[in-house]
Parts: sequence; C-alpha cells; structure tokens
Amino acid sequence: MSDQVAGQEPFELAAVRNREDHADALTRLIDRGRRERCIALLSGTEAYAVAELLGQHAQLDPTDKLHQLAATIASRIYSRLGA
Repeated sequence: MSDQVAGQEPFELAAVRNREDHADALTRLIDRGRRERCIALLSGTEAYAVAELLGQHAQLDPTDKLHQLAATIASRIYSRLGA
C-alpha cells in the first residue's frame, strides 16, 4: 500500500519536482492552514526564534519564491506574537 493510500502524505509534498513546485505546494498548504483550527505547537519563545531564522533566510535572495515564502511565514508569526 502506498503512503498516499495509507494517508501518510497529508500535505501533498511528495510530488514536487523542483524549488518552484515546492514553493507553490507550501503556499497552497499555508492557504489551507488559514482555514483550519489553530493549535499551539511552539512556545512564544520558540516561535520568535523560528520567525527570526525565517526572516534571515528570506533576506538571502528576496526574489526567490522559497525565500519570499519564508518572509511571509516570518511576518505571520511576528503578527501572531504581537511583535
């Protein structure tokens, strides 16, 4: 039985072929996540550290889709933290 059949691939990332596909798939996941119930996975301190790392990563190449996605996620985390 494949992972997809067994429900082991709920995020639909197995089929990505390159960085652009990966960025598009992650963007779709973020959009889907906005409609789902929120649960706490990290402490505020951990979330702030993740946002900092994502923000630094985003600055490496601001025109790359994955880096733009990192900037978007960092911004959303900062917003939720009230920073």
